[in-house]
Amino acid sequence: MGVLLLPRMLANDQPGVHGQHVRVLAVPGAGANPAALVNLVRNNNVDVLALSELSQSELSGLADAGLADLLSNQVLALDAGNVSAIVSRFPLRQTASVDIVDQPMPSAIVDLPGRDDIEIVDAHVRSALRGPADVWRRELAHLPPAQPERVRVLAGDFNATLDHAAFRAVLDRGYVDAAEQTGNGLVPTWQSWGPPLTTDHVLADHRCAIRDYAVLDLPGSEHNAVLADLQLP
Repeated sequence: MGVLLLPRMLANDQPGVHGQHVRVLAVPGAGANPAALVNLVRNNNVDVLALSELSQSELSGLADAGLADLLSNQVLALDAGNVSAIVSRFPLRQTASVDIVDQPMPSAIVDLPGRDDIEIVDAHVRSALRGPADVWRRELAHLPPAQPERVRVLAGDFNATLDHAAFRAVLDRGYVDAAEQTGNGLVPTWQSWGPPLTTDHVLADHRCAIRDYAVLDLPGSEHNAVLADLQLP
């Protein structure tokens, strides 16, 4: 077990890149205190926020708490009354959502200053504990691979850990896990009931350098927020 788990606790060498930094925060936000979430965005200089599992009233609560004053651009996807959103300080261009079964995942191009831009996919894979395991595997398999022409980032609740082969197969399609890269691969992000698990992730194109990573407490939510500072190639 030590041989398998120790690499998740050791930081990896990062690519020698010199591009722009982008700070990404992934939050499955159901039940989260709006003011606390907005404070996380403010205090951590977040550039792009990936939100999932929100009700319309919770989204309105974030607006009332001042989220738009910090991140003024958003792309939304609706699913049976729930909202997933990508919110950014930079302009967004919506791309085709990742339609998996009946749970669309919003995707957007983030127009960064200068020549660079990136694509963000707000991932929210349904738990295998709440539905057929083959649906869970299919949703993970449908997540888009990294692409050579533009950096792509998958951020959100994957309902999977590095112990799952289906999740490792996502990494094999051109990504690195920000937590594992920084030696935080065993820090739990979900602690509501049962054993603490690392189910929320920021997966970046393998050409990016992960300069920082943190799991942040989020009052009211079953999940913690995960923050990654990515430096582009």
